[in-house]
Amino acid sequence: MISRPTGASKSGARLIVAAALALAAFVTSPAEAQRKPSIVIMPAQYFSADAASAANLTRSLTQQYEQQGYTVIAADKAESAWQSMSLSPSTHYPDRVAVRFGRSAGADLVAYPRLLALGIPAVNGETPITGLLEPAAVVHLRVMNVHSGGNIYFRQIAHEFRSDASGATTTNNGTTTVQTPTFTLPEPVAMAAANEVSGMYFQRVAGSRQEFRRTGGRMNRR
Repeated sequence: MISRPTGASKSGARLIVAAALALAAFVTSPAEAQRKPSIVIMPAQYFSADAASAANLTRSLTQQYEQQGYTVIAADKAESAWQSMSLSPSTHYPDRVAVRFGRSAGADLVAYPRLLALGIPAVNGETPITGLLEPAAVVHLRVMNVHSGGNIYFRQIAHEFRSDASGATTTNNGTTTVQTPTFTLPEPVAMAAANEVSGMYFQRVAGSRQEFRRTGGRMNRR
């Protein structure tokens, strides 16, 4: 004869299930238990490159972090913080300036991208530049924890891509000079470069203590 569970045994079973659920919630890892921090993307600086290409890089990095579940500070707020600090798009700044920018924007983290160069290696001026070229976008990215002031990630890449361009030619007194063409970073290529330069962040830094740290740590003066 099979005995039916009594009211007391049913109540006990419910308590066991509730306790198991509570324990599961308790042992959830810190990275899962906490929301991901907010991040502000500084407008990408550009040196041997152009403003439009830098803007494409900024937008692409924003998308990378948004896709990973981070709260990205709005672009207009980032631009307002940039203007209030009178920052230049072509001046290298130490990490402490980027940290101040992040605090001004009200973010937990700040990403500081630089488009250092955009083009092809130096070529012989007598060699015609025609057909399919393979320029590279040299991108440097640093990420700082605004609360601790510490650098938690940096990487520099040279992202190669293909572009169909021809070198301009000029003739002066019978002498023909071939000039190296200029390039821009189209959105699809900017997205690929952003993915390459930030990919290791999501693999190695996301969810770490350094990312969630709120106080302490010496500021990296680089």
